[in-house]
Amino acid sequence: MQLRPEIHRWIAFALVVPFLAACEVEPDPDALQEAPPAEEPDPDAPPPDAQMEHAVVPLQPMGDSDVMGEAMLMEEADALVVVVDVTGLPGEGDFPSHIHEGTCDDPGGVAEPLSDVIGLEDGTGSSTSTIDLGALDPGGQYLIMVHAEDGAPIACGELDAGM
Repeated sequence: MQLRPEIHRWIAFALVVPFLAACEVEPDPDALQEAPPAEEPDPDAPPPDAQMEHAVVPLQPMGDSDVMGEAMLMEEADALVVVVDVTGLPGEGDFPSHIHEGTCDDPGGVAEPLSDVIGLEDGTGSSTSTIDLGALDPGGQYLIMVHAEDGAPIACGELDAGM
């Protein structure tokens, strides 16, 4: 028996349509979730691509000490954050640190006290201080000095002019 071409098309159509219907993917209602509400940006926060102004000051040994390290200065709003990290301390203790006027070869008086460097048994130590940004004259000459517990200078680093 010979089928007419129209019948072949109807048979093919009748076989394909249920197959396509079976392949259709139904959305899972449990998988559909509302997106969380967007957080409001903090108006006081710096833009995400803004970089915090900072400078690194190498600290070199003074006298007979082996103390060396660095001080990182970061500008934050109206403040200057000073982080001092050193190695070579003689052990545990509180080691005074300051911003002085002058240079390491010719240090002057204390311009701004910093938090004591807390020395650990392994000879490392650190401190973090926050000072008023306007406390230092932009044209002044300054240094960061770490002192032994008896007050003798044991490490020093000069701030670049204009910092």
